[in-house]
Amino acid sequence: MTRWKKEITFTRKYYAFGYMIPAMAILSFVTGELILFSLTILSLAVFLINNLYLKYVSKHIFISEGALTKRLFPEERTTLTVPFENKGKIPFFLVKASFYLYYPDESVKVVSSEDISNYYSNYESPFSIAPLTKRKVGIHLEALKRGIAQLNDIQVDIYDLFKFTHIRLKYQGFYRAEALVYPSPIAISGLEKIVKQEKGDHPQPSAVNEDVLMTMGNRDYVSTDPFNRINWKASARTNELQTKIFEKVTISQWTIVVNIRGENSMVPTISNLEEVLSQVTYACQFATKQQISFEMYINIRVPRSSVGMHLPLSSGKTHLVKALEILARIRRSNLTIPIEYTLDGIMKSTDTKPFILHFGALNAEEAIHYKQMRGGTIHVVNSNGGSAHLESVGGVEHDEKLAK
Repeated sequence: MTRWKKEITFTRKYYAFGYMIPAMAILSFVTGELILFSLTILSLAVFLINNLYLKYVSKHIFISEGALTKRLFPEERTTLTVPFENKGKIPFFLVKASFYLYYPDESVKVVSSEDISNYYSNYESPFSIAPLTKRKVGIHLEALKRGIAQLNDIQVDIYDLFKFTHIRLKYQGFYRAEALVYPSPIAISGLEKIVKQEKGDHPQPSAVNEDVLMTMGNRDYVSTDPFNRINWKASARTNELQTKIFEKVTISQWTIVVNIRGENSMVPTISNLEEVLSQVTYACQFATKQQISFEMYINIRVPRSSVGMHLPLSSGKTHLVKALEILARIRRSNLTIPIEYTLDGIMKSTDTKPFILHFGALNAEEAIHYKQMRGGTIHVVNSNGGSAHLESVGGVEHDEKLAK
């Protein structure tokens, strides 16, 4: 059930009309005028019907619970709507919806519309609803840059047929509507060359991992083979135990580390935050296209977390959407933690990190942490005049180059 907080406002016409009816009734009894008495009854009927209409509408207008999230890149357009529903058996006239558009980073602009009026980010739209129907009311937006936009403070003003009175309903339910603007991707040169060696989920004869869903054939059983790998159908045909041979694959995974902590304690995030997040966006899209699993660490302060924001390892379009949503919600005012805490957590992790991509600030102390890591390849993404390129700073590949 939709939760509303009700406020009733009476106009001067309401009070004048209310005082006029008793006066007309008294005067009609004194004079005995039938026409005056009929007008009194008609006025009383109008007065009562108006009040009953307002009460009826306020009890039968609803907003569907839930959430609406629109995802888009800069220069794309979308519409944030509020789904109103008339569960009554009479039409609702003279209804006005109002809501506040919260977009702290000015990531969107409102596309002008004739039926929408604006007053300092408060938008109003008059509408009507037929009986037992639904109607969406909202505003059209154009994305400008990375950030969020949310519809807050939803209210409905219901007027009677003569505008003597109106009821304001303030929404207190759980419906939320927001637009997430993703960062515009900035290409990273050199990433394609690395992928040739880090290709994900492709057959590799020399690999040590096996895909149990891809069977290559069978071979004679030996005593060291696991019991669950016996191919019973093939064994029955040959009268000898046969063991399944699975396709060998190289399963590639990336660990994306993003340091957005600024050097100035008065400014919590780095000055080139937008550029860095655009580079991360490209890396996430690239990994998804190449079928590479990735996880992401961002040194944003998160309750009960010593490493900051962590998106667990996964792959696919759903995982990409989660990553881009995190990037869209980052604010310049976010509190951060030292990146050393994040790197310490990565080093203590029992999971192997074969390929690490570092984005954002990197000082000498942080570089030392990377050089202490073993068993993986570590690259830093450096910016240069709007472009980005990779530089090896540690791990197996870095050590091999130093040895040469």
